[in-house]
Amino acid sequence: MSQDRLQEIVDFVDNNSIVADIGTDHGLVPIYLSKNKVSKKIIGVDISEKSLYKLQSKIENNYVYDNIETRVSDGLKALKPFEVDTIIISGMGGILISKIISESISIAKSANTLILQGNNNIEHLRKFLHENGFVIVDESDVYEKDKYYQILKVKCGLEVYDNDLEYEFGRILINKGSKNLLTYLKRNIEKIDIIIDEIRTLSHEESTDKLELLSRRKESLVSVVKEVEDNRPNK
Repeated sequence: MSQDRLQEIVDFVDNNSIVADIGTDHGLVPIYLSKNKVSKKIIGVDISEKSLYKLQSKIENNYVYDNIETRVSDGLKALKPFEVDTIIISGMGGILISKIISESISIAKSANTLILQGNNNIEHLRKFLHENGFVIVDESDVYEKDKYYQILKVKCGLEVYDNDLEYEFGRILINKGSKNLLTYLKRNIEKIDIIIDEIRTLSHEESTDKLELLSRRKESLVSVVKEVEDNRPNK
């Protein structure tokens, strides 16, 4: 995980919070939160005991990290209700994040805040959250090694978006006029244009339906680009 993506995640963590970092791996998030005195207690959770070993070694050899605890667990299953006020799940797919939450939804809802960073299928994750009594209160985004990531800050509540594009790209990021989202959208439009040109060059009759689908997709993305540009600060 890059420093930029790590920073976007930890910026959503409230000071003096009690945090569980799910899928912590080598513990970059717990170490940051402890070292920078953001959280008073951090539980690093991972399904792999081997992955936790490096974090455990750092804790044992450095008193600075004495507020970090490690647990081997599948998802949220090692947590008790109301044991933590913040749950971080990052670095995995949106479908898997949804599954982890659904399998321990009472634990998830006992926390004040969920911070979720999915590597893919964010539209699925947003819809899952709305269908299961969560609201998205803030979003941020970042590029890492030329790959685009979105981070969601989530609380309990009721909410629904107006259309699928808001679920795919994030209503909050659109309303913020996110520069990174704008770059991501324009890159996708460029890719569609290349594919359309290639299909037209081949000029197969059976490609008409595909061209129509691509053209409709491009129109949708262009409409989001316009909305993001209209919301850009200091435009």
